[in-house]
Amino acid sequence: MSTTEYISRRAFLAGLALLATGARVEQGFPTPPEVLDYFRDKKLAPRFSWLDVWGEEHAHAFTVAGVLEDKVLAEFRAGIDQALTHGTGFDKFKADMERRLKPLGWWGPRRVIDPEGTKMKTVDFTRPRRLETTFWSNVRAARAAGQWDRIQRTKRALPFILYVRTTAGDPRQEHLRWAGIILPVDHPFWRTHFPPNGWGCKCAVRQITAAQAERLLGRPPEDGGIIYRDTPPAERMRTFVNKRTGVRTQVPDGIDPGWHTNPGVGRSRTLGRILQDQLDTTPADMARPRIQKIIADDGFLSHVLRARRFGIERAAVKKALKDAGRETAAVDLSHPWPRAAWPVATINDGLARDIGAKLRTVTATDAAMAHNPTHPLPAAMWRLVQLMLDGSDIWRRRSDGRLLAMIEIDGKFYMSWIDLGAGGHLEVATLYPSSRGRDTGYVRNILEGCDRVR
Repeated sequence: MSTTEYISRRAFLAGLALLATGARVEQGFPTPPEVLDYFRDKKLAPRFSWLDVWGEEHAHAFTVAGVLEDKVLAEFRAGIDQALTHGTGFDKFKADMERRLKPLGWWGPRRVIDPEGTKMKTVDFTRPRRLETTFWSNVRAARAAGQWDRIQRTKRALPFILYVRTTAGDPRQEHLRWAGIILPVDHPFWRTHFPPNGWGCKCAVRQITAAQAERLLGRPPEDGGIIYRDTPPAERMRTFVNKRTGVRTQVPDGIDPGWHTNPGVGRSRTLGRILQDQLDTTPADMARPRIQKIIADDGFLSHVLRARRFGIERAAVKKALKDAGRETAAVDLSHPWPRAAWPVATINDGLARDIGAKLRTVTATDAAMAHNPTHPLPAAMWRLVQLMLDGSDIWRRRSDGRLLAMIEIDGKFYMSWIDLGAGGHLEVATLYPSSRGRDTGYVRNILEGCDRVR
């Protein structure tokens, strides 16, 4: 290895180390690819208000409130991309944006009309606070998503996350109470409390080993120091009503509305959407082998294993509540499915026409993959969905239009229920083996309420 290659590799590893600890990516270090991938996967979304792109939509939509022109929004995205790529700070970004926006007439006050009504507001990016909010909200969300991606890939060696004390000079008291919390990587707490947790939030987390977690949790608390604990605080939820859309969202106290989702979890959904969009425009004979390659990839395996672990945890929580004679509905708030969808099959034009599907790609979410821990399937078994849909044993239930596909392989019988979503694409509700067989009363009773599709 040459001296240049050695130095470059050292710089790259240093950048990854900064990302893993939640630190800033400083100038002089290359930005980890996970950060750039997250940001570059976003599509332009011109919107009048920050409320128009909500929650996890930010994982796949790039928006700047008040910017309704694609060409102006594209300049913002290019400016932030450059800052991320080179690890530069706000001052250089501001100078760059002045150069980009002046020729477009956007450096100074602009009156913008809401396309959905008669509202009008003034947008002025020469005001430092306005531009700074745009810069840091995008940069910190991208870094958080990149950090989460790396955490998922290294959690076997570093299975715990520590919420560290913020570096802000005027920390929020609500955020200080989370400092010292140590929980497993896949604990539901990190789905809502993975920083940043608000506008201007500078909180951070650090990934640690099991030995480090044990050592910190066994440390006696110091006066005025951090108390390390492995139980999240009892959280109160408040209802936030998005005045632009009317959507009601449960947001934990202490977290700003709109920042209550983990950008990394949203990214996993984004990847599925991107793959689905690409496959829907790919000829069927090319889409089919590509989907099978996706299912064979480590990323799909990791998705299935995470879903399985989360499903087991949800089931345990529900059982504990049920045994205690309590309602289990709250589990959906405390342990919500991420609902990240991955493509598992494609259908031909003839079947799409017969069932009224507008899109050919068939997806399965983590909820479908692990909703019932009693019959988990290896990741490779999801290839069966394609075989089922290519076969001739497909039915439609009359009561709700849900599709039933069946197949027998090597003496084993498998069934899959598939829904036609509102967007016109097929989504697997469940896939499971049946010990009862195709000609048993169990299956015959089901088919009595169905019509054969083919």
